[in-house]
Amino acid sequence: MRARVVSSIGLLVIGLTCLPGFATKGIFQGRVVEGTEHEAGKYIYVEAQRGYLRRVNIEKCRVVFDHGVAASQRVRNAAKALRDGAEVRVIAEQREQGDWVASEIVILKLAAIDQVQLRT
Repeated sequence: MRARVVSSIGLLVIGLTCLPGFATKGIFQGRVVEGTEHEAGKYIYVEAQRGYLRRVNIEKCRVVFDHGVAASQRVRNAAKALRDGAEVRVIAEQREQGDWVASEIVILKLAAIDQVQLRT
């Protein structure tokens, strides 16, 4: 019995010491705002309704369209629709430096410029 308690406490201590090494996971949504040309294809910036801005690494994430985006508005490579003004939901992990690393991005609404181009 005593060995079980000691091993349980040992596992708890190990778990708590490893906890800070894990990244914070989160889901957030907002509007893509233009970044620098240097960061294009690597990072996007997502602005929440209240103006909070998050820098998101998009190099290794999956980008998909939400079912609410009409098939006629979709492009083959969804990542190309990650442009200034697009509404997105991001599933990501936050790193120690504050950056977010996306695992998946769902495009909820295309940028207004993309919608205008589709009509012409």
